[in-house]
Amino acid sequence: MGKPENPDIRRIISHWGLMALKWEKVKDVYKVKTNRGLKNLKVSPLNVQRLTFVHHAVNHLARNGFQMMKPLIPTTSLTTYVCHNGKAYSLFDWIDGRQSNFNDLNELINSGKILAEFHRRSAGFTPPAHSNMRNQIGKCLHHFEERYQQLLDYTEIARHSPDDPFAQIYLTNLPFFLPMAERAITRLKNSDYQQLVQQAQSQQTFCHGDPAARNFIVTHRHQMYMIDFDSCRLDLPIMDLIKFTRRVLKKYNWSYPIAKMLIDAYQEVNRLNLSELEVMKAVFYFPQKFWRMSNRHFAKHNHHTPERELHKFEKYLSNRNQLAQFETDFDSYQ
Repeated sequence: MGKPENPDIRRIISHWGLMALKWEKVKDVYKVKTNRGLKNLKVSPLNVQRLTFVHHAVNHLARNGFQMMKPLIPTTSLTTYVCHNGKAYSLFDWIDGRQSNFNDLNELINSGKILAEFHRRSAGFTPPAHSNMRNQIGKCLHHFEERYQQLLDYTEIARHSPDDPFAQIYLTNLPFFLPMAERAITRLKNSDYQQLVQQAQSQQTFCHGDPAARNFIVTHRHQMYMIDFDSCRLDLPIMDLIKFTRRVLKKYNWSYPIAKMLIDAYQEVNRLNLSELEVMKAVFYFPQKFWRMSNRHFAKHNHHTPERELHKFEKYLSNRNQLAQFETDFDSYQ
C-alpha cells in the first residue's frame, strides 16, 4: 500500500478528523486505512458548481432513505469536500466488494431493482441555485431531430468520399437505419412525452446518469451498493432505465427476454405507466449507436485508428438484424 505525499493524503484526511495509516490508488479513488476503518477518498475535478449539485443530490438520497449507497462523510467543518492542488476530495466509507457481474442474472435483476429504488428516492429534489445540474429534461426530441439531420449531412459527405471505407459502409447501411430514426421521432412526437416532462418537473426526480456494471458493487455478503454519482442529471427516470437496458442488451445480443426480465424487475420497485412505456419504445428505436459512431467519424471526434474504427463499426452493424427484431418484439411489451 501507499504512495506518500502526492497528493498529501495525510493532510487531506485530517480535514475529517482522521489519521491516514496506509493508502493505495484504486482507479480514480484512494482506499485509505484510517484510525477509524477503511475509507474511500474520491478525487474529482475542482468544479464547484458541479460538485454542489452532485453532493446535494447524494445528500437528498440519504435523507430520503436510499440505503443502497454509502453517504458522504462531512468534514470537521461540515463541508462535503476538500480542495487540494486543483482537485476536490470527498469521503465515503469503503465498500469491500467487486463490480457487479451482468452475466449473472440475479445480479442483473438486483441492479435493476436498485436503479428503480434510486429513482423513487430521488423524488422531491430541489437543485441548489446556480449549480451545474446538467438539465436534460424535455430535450430528447430536439436531440433526435438534430441527430437525424446530422445523418443526412453525413450522407452528403460520404457520397463525396469514395475512398473512405467507413463512408461507403455508412451509405450501404443508411437505408436500414435512417427509417428507424424517422420512426422514433414520429413515435415520440405522438406520445405523451411532453406530459411526462411536466410530470418530472413537478416531481423533481433525477437520474444517476451512468448505470453501468462498474457502478454496482457486490460485497462478500452479497449486498449490492450503487456508487459514483458524478454523472447525476435532471431527466426522466426512464432515460436512465433505457441507458441501463441498452448497455445490458449489448452483452446479450439484443435479447428481448432479457430486456423484459430486466424491466419487469425494475417495475417490481418502481411501476411504469403506459405513457412511460410508449416513450421508452420510441427512444429505444432511435439508432443511437449508429449515429454516435458516424458522428465520431465524420466530425473527426474518434480517437481510434482508422482500422480499429472500421472494425468496431462493422462489428456493430453485424447485429443490425437483432436490433430490428428487438424493435418488433419490444413493441409487444406491456
